[in-house]
Amino acid sequence: MKGETPPPLLAVGYLARAHGLKGRVLVTPFNDESEGLERATALWLARAGDPSPRCYPVTHAEAVDLGYLFALRGISERNAAEALRGLEVRIARSELPELEEGELFEADLIGLTIFDANAAEPRTSLGRVLALEAAGPNELLVVQLSSGVQALAPISLIQDVDLEKKQLFLEVPEGLFDLQRATSAGDATGSTEDDS
Repeated sequence: MKGETPPPLLAVGYLARAHGLKGRVLVTPFNDESEGLERATALWLARAGDPSPRCYPVTHAEAVDLGYLFALRGISERNAAEALRGLEVRIARSELPELEEGELFEADLIGLTIFDANAAEPRTSLGRVLALEAAGPNELLVVQLSSGVQALAPISLIQDVDLEKKQLFLEVPEGLFDLQRATSAGDATGSTEDDS
């Protein structure tokens, strides 16, 4: 359904591949612990960052070991399903499980402005959250620092989140971003300790 205005959406995963000959697709969730995605009545698909996803009504869905299998209206053969491979999958927020008080979806952190929770007022922005990344059992924030350098910060450093103001407050250990800035600056200049 092209041109349809989407309801508020949340990116929940990506379309990993076609499954079988009848056009079913395998969706791999961003969060391995995601539950209830098989209750979605429609998937909204687009390239990551594209503000205009296309709606595909769901005709059948089920949870499987590798994620979720979906049959989509209008996709009835393998080649059509394969053409959707790699697209970001978004679901209407109204179809997702209710959150407990104080909980939020990890995807809601993307785009938030970061501040040092221990800095004196007025706080200066450290940068913003670009993405989330898994590093073994740890979740990391991919941060675009105000200096333009990308850095990583453990999600466990989050002290507070204000979604209305789009602000995230981190417990920033001394030197956390300084080391990453220095490493990035050295890479940019191409210098090494052996330069003479």
